Amino acid sequence: MKKTFLLIAVFASLGLSVSAQKKDKPYKEIFYKDIVKEGDDMTVSTNNGISNKEMTKFKLKFVNKTNDILLYKPEESSFKLESKEVQPKEKWLYIFPNESDFRVVNGVGSDYLYPYTYVVDGVYKIPTNGKGIETPEFQLPASQNEFTTGGFTCVMSSLTKESDLTEVKFECRYNGDKIGVIQPSRAAVKLPDGTEIANEKSKSQPIVVMKGKSEKITLKWNRMEGGRAQDMQKIKMNILWRNTFSEVDAEKLKEEMLQFEIDEKLSKK
Repeated sequence: MKKTFLLIAVFASLGLSVSAQKKDKPYKEIFYKDIVKEGDDMTVSTNNGISNKEMTKFKLKFVNKTNDILLYKPEESSFKLESKEVQPKEKWLYIFPNESDFRVVNGVGSDYLYPYTYVVDGVYKIPTNGKGIETPEFQLPASQNEFTTGGFTCVMSSLTKESDLTEVKFECRYNGDKIGVIQPSRAAVKLPDGTEIANEKSKSQPIVVMKGKSEKITLKWNRMEGGRAQDMQKIKMNILWRNTFSEVDAEKLKEEMLQFEIDEKLSKK
């Protein structure tokens, strides 16, 4: 009976010793398995995850399944490590409606030479169907270069008005208490005969403007039908804003937990 207890004690001691060795001597380089998490509003995935004694990094990809804009603020996410929690310092990422984009996430130090959890937090949904702000028409050539609508103040920064081309650029600052959204694709121009023509840049993406920030927009129209009567250099034109500007509240999405697992076949001890 004593021999049995002795053997158990020896094996237990060996097990602790092996465990301690693994703990004391982690991998020199780790490659992680890819992760995919499906949600109602987005798909989050990782690939090319790697760690060494100096750092960890991986590609974090978002697929936006909605007709709204997704905003990812990395500083609200975190690496969950054995002894601490670390927030990344990457730039914000906008993922436009029904599109995908990615950010490479970095961590510094040898604490990442183990499996770890990355908490994807700080993802916000910004509506693109918010109620538009009623905005007066803007005449070209302009009688004044600046206009205000809702929390926006826009200044015309340049105007090109030729026979077969009109291009106008604005810089718009948002000072409201929500989030400003500008959708240049909604703007049109009205000619003296009442004809309305959509912005040539109608496929441009919505623009998000945070409080206190400014963004630039460009509207463009090429040669129009009608010969000299529609010579854009000679006629007055009015910009119709058509709900181009809106102010919305963002909805924060629930966090996603990504558990990084070591790819034993590729990693090095």
